[in-house]
Amino acid sequence: MSIPERLPPSILGGDPFNQFRFLYRKELWWKLNDEEYCLSVMQGAYEAGGKAFDLSFEENTRLFRRLLDETGAELIGFGNPTWEQGVLLNGRFLQYERDRILRTLVERLWPRDIAQMVEESLSKEATMVFGYDHDSEPLTDAEIASIAVDEAIFRKRISFFNDCQYIFFGGSDADWLVSLGRADVLHDLARVVREEGFIPILLCHYATLVLPAVQSINLDTEAYAIPFNKAWTWFDLDECIEIVKSTDTPIIAFMPLASGELRNDVRGSLDWLFAEMCVESILFGTATANHAAETTRIAQESREAASATKIR
Repeated sequence: MSIPERLPPSILGGDPFNQFRFLYRKELWWKLNDEEYCLSVMQGAYEAGGKAFDLSFEENTRLFRRLLDETGAELIGFGNPTWEQGVLLNGRFLQYERDRILRTLVERLWPRDIAQMVEESLSKEATMVFGYDHDSEPLTDAEIASIAVDEAIFRKRISFFNDCQYIFFGGSDADWLVSLGRADVLHDLARVVREEGFIPILLCHYATLVLPAVQSINLDTEAYAIPFNKAWTWFDLDECIEIVKSTDTPIIAFMPLASGELRNDVRGSLDWLFAEMCVESILFGTATANHAAETTRIAQESREAASATKIR
């Protein structure tokens, strides 16, 4: 498949699509475990002009292959192996040491304002992201220094993305590695992605912490994928806006409508991202074909309008 000159304006993906879960629409739980239904959501995006899909597991890649075969179109795949991607600590995937990592960050390494925000509010309000066992043992400096990529595991993890052109790497591992002072490990992940024939894109959640750090080490990445919208980001929206405006690296905004009021004004929300923030693309999740089509269409129109304004 050919590589497009620009990243697409929208990418269908995110947890509701990739994991067939009921995170956003509990009433659709059974449908989101039905591959035919999930394929119909992909088709909704495709019929509205969408060509790009975020794929994490073999179920997703199988559906992507079906869509490729049925349409014969030049679709764009973004492999997302950030779960169990091969970054190890004490012989375990980094995710499984998250309690110890978060306690270490809160007590020793995060800036005081962020540590306080996590401890006093986010650990209670955003438990899935910031909650942790306060009785867990903090990491030692030796353990932090021992963190490394098992390249064989990582290569195997990305081996079934053969229909994809891009690989998202990092994820929560990137957030923790940067926060622990081990941003250097990301170089190994990016290198393996290149060696396997893909284009690397760094995905992270803590944009205000991660982006300045990886820019300072000249990380090999085609773009940054970050959670970012008109109303919200982790941790400080104003700071995130400044960082986004100051970088020349393309930005993919995921969770672009992660607020009730934003979903009531999809066009205004996406216009802000494309025209004001100059993001290159949005990565969005949905549970319905209609919403997939609507968001895909509006993203295309919004980016075209933003590009036309810049030309004038």
